[in-house]
Amino acid sequence: MDGQDTSAEKEDGMGGSFVGFVLLDSPAIDIDLLSGSLREEWGVPIEEKDWDQEQQSFVSEINGMMAALSLMEAPIPNGEAVGNARTNFRWPGAVAVAEAHKAHILVAVLRRDRSPEEAGSLFVKLCAACLRQPNATGANVLGSVLAPDFYCDFAKHYMETGEFPLMNLVFFGLYSNDGGATFCGYTYGMTAFGKRELEVIDSPQKPGDVFGLLHDVAAYVLDSDVELKDGETLGFSAEQKLAITESAGVSVNGVTLKIGF
Repeated sequence: MDGQDTSAEKEDGMGGSFVGFVLLDSPAIDIDLLSGSLREEWGVPIEEKDWDQEQQSFVSEINGMMAALSLMEAPIPNGEAVGNARTNFRWPGAVAVAEAHKAHILVAVLRRDRSPEEAGSLFVKLCAACLRQPNATGANVLGSVLAPDFYCDFAKHYMETGEFPLMNLVFFGLYSNDGGATFCGYTYGMTAFGKRELEVIDSPQKPGDVFGLLHDVAAYVLDSDVELKDGETLGFSAEQKLAITESAGVSVNGVTLKIGF
């Protein structure tokens, strides 16, 4: 988990660009299918004529943001996808998919003067449309590799309900250092919104509860735009008081907020 952060680049403390990769089992894009999916399913006005057919790429302004898609006719360099795939405890096949991919689509959004939330929403739509390609096998985003159905189903749900696409823009990792006696959890993607990543270290709670806590705290921080601070406590009931500690990250790079749970 010490690899390149492909989810976001901080900019003026408010998040910046979103970059990810859609894995392909063959070096090809069906541009007509992709353009149609963007327009009809996701409401993104990209036409087939907007593509550079020779380079099989697209760069344009969409709602005041810079968006780019580009076919890369080779696997992601340096084994990054395989390393990231090992973090996805939800998808046993992630590593095999990452090992087998032959090409990828680069997906990028630069927010310019729009909010990180708007840029993130556009990024999710672009990735989801690319994952509808028949040769798409996974999404290398958020320091992990996600299954196409997982990514697209969540994206569709969020877009239909108008909710923030949390599961598409923040990865929640879980692991154990002691064979399951305790569990650790972390977020990957909060920095895109100018927030600290969250961690729970060696918790005696069940893994589902660790995940649930991190999910709920991340949703609260992003939905309410709050800043959690070192030395404070938080809780979701009158009795619950969980200590917050700011220190160097254990599972992710940079400084993180540890929640005592």
